[in-house]
Amino acid sequence: MQIKWFKDSKELLSGATQPPTFIRELKPAEVVKGFDAMLECEVSGTPPFEVTWLKNNKEIRSSKKYAMSDRESIFTLVVTNCDFSDAGEYQCIISNDGGSCSCSTRVSLKEPPSFIKKIENVATVLKSSAVFQCTVAGAHPLSVSWIKDEKIIEEDENFHITFEDNVAILKIKHIDIGHRGRYTCQAKNESGVEKCFALLLVQEPAQIIEKTKSVKVTEKDPVTLECTVAGTPELKLKWFKDGKQLLPSRYYTMSFDSNVASFRIESVMKEDSGTYAFKDLTKHFFPLKTVEPFVKKLEASKVVKRGDSARFECKISGSPEIRVVWYRNDNEIIASEKFRMSFSDSVAVIEMNHLSTEDSGDYICEAHNPAGRASCSTKVIVKEPPVFSRKPSPVDMLKGTDVSLECEISGTPPFEVTWYKDKRQIRSSKKYKVTSKNYHASIHILNVDASDIGEYQCKAQNEVGSDSCICTVQLKEPPKFVTKINSISVVVGEPVELQATVEGSQPISVQWLKDKEEVVRESENTRIAFADNVATLQLANAEPGSAGKYICQISNDAGTRECMATLTVLGW
Repeated sequence: MQIKWFKDSKELLSGATQPPTFIRELKPAEVVKGFDAMLECEVSGTPPFEVTWLKNNKEIRSSKKYAMSDRESIFTLVVTNCDFSDAGEYQCIISNDGGSCSCSTRVSLKEPPSFIKKIENVATVLKSSAVFQCTVAGAHPLSVSWIKDEKIIEEDENFHITFEDNVAILKIKHIDIGHRGRYTCQAKNESGVEKCFALLLVQEPAQIIEKTKSVKVTEKDPVTLECTVAGTPELKLKWFKDGKQLLPSRYYTMSFDSNVASFRIESVMKEDSGTYAFKDLTKHFFPLKTVEPFVKKLEASKVVKRGDSARFECKISGSPEIRVVWYRNDNEIIASEKFRMSFSDSVAVIEMNHLSTEDSGDYICEAHNPAGRASCSTKVIVKEPPVFSRKPSPVDMLKGTDVSLECEISGTPPFEVTWYKDKRQIRSSKKYKVTSKNYHASIHILNVDASDIGEYQCKAQNEVGSDSCICTVQLKEPPKFVTKINSISVVVGEPVELQATVEGSQPISVQWLKDKEEVVRESENTRIAFADNVATLQLANAEPGSAGKYICQISNDAGTRECMATLTVLGW
């Protein structure tokens, strides 16, 4: 009968070291910038274990950035205060005397919110409805709130708010004059806040507030007919008598001022008797369409290199007394050394100096006059050119092995990364695997042979600049003898020196053998040296037992070579 013992459903083997096996592997981590990422795994097997952590195939050690701990068979890595440079692939290798195992995962940063489509200005009339709509991107959970003139809008019977499939909608069912103004959509997640805004223009249809009254007048006396009218935009009126239009003349004077329509007859005649009326020329075109006052708008967007300057201008039409205000992300811009603004000959100009990435955003030019306001905007994106913060080092490889060249890039992504070998572009193939993500770029060369020897260049560029780095790939050379040891004859008591010169890829190790089996070691009579590629064996005094065949054996990762000489000792 065969008996087996188990603990927690696992077989216990007497005296055997069980290699580590993962019970729980690393899981992907998506974190907010500035927070910590924790990676944890658990293994079974026979302790003690040795653990090694790698980031992008490079070993990392415990530091202020990386906190490592282990508890029994649970191993933990905490990446503190994460930023974009911490994103990448992390690997945990666990080993004991019985074997090893490894697992890997990725750490990535959550995407802040951004607007794919922004809300736009809406023009409508009283008692109708209005809809603002925008499309938002970013890591979930995403929350959206609506703000009017710095006050958060709460959903009620008149305001209907939805946010589905990343589309945010604000619907106002019944418009009144108090609803006009600036509306802001604010998107928020754990990684940040983004805003966009638009204006709601509310126009009133023409209506008579105070009618004119019938009058009786004496012939040749003057008379004035007046009535008060409200409505937007500015009303244009025509006067009629008995259905026939009247034109201004020396007999008739017509005016419209401060919402009061006036018609004056300088000297009334008997034939002036009749029914007088006026007609609003625009009332047949309600709802009114907003007339865009910008003759030349700002360009839609512009990418600027960090440290450079930028200039934007737009041309505005409209009545005099126009006032221009510039905003960045809904915040009014105050003139300074960085921002200089002017408005002359209907052209509004803003000049921006020494821009930094923090100056990126939506810049709005808003024009005001007593008749209303209008705006146009541009998106300014300030980017840093790419710079290689970590470059690949030259490598010597064995034929038939694989090699990875890796580099890290600082600057503003996305980057366009291109690899070259001896100035000819390389693309992913069966031979090469080219990868580029965020701030990391690499090329993996498979099954290295003599044709892969050469100079490799990585070039990274974005809209504001470029940078490149170069490294060489060489095949390791097996060792060989430039000069070999020579057979010699000496008299007992004389000194002996056997010397060979070698070359090949370092490191090269040297070993001396006597009579093919005995390893020669240093002693009082024997001195062994290897410096500047010269291997030396010295005997202070030749003895009868020193005679024999001596072998100089040289080795490196690429191979082994040896040469032999005979030492003859005379006089014994």
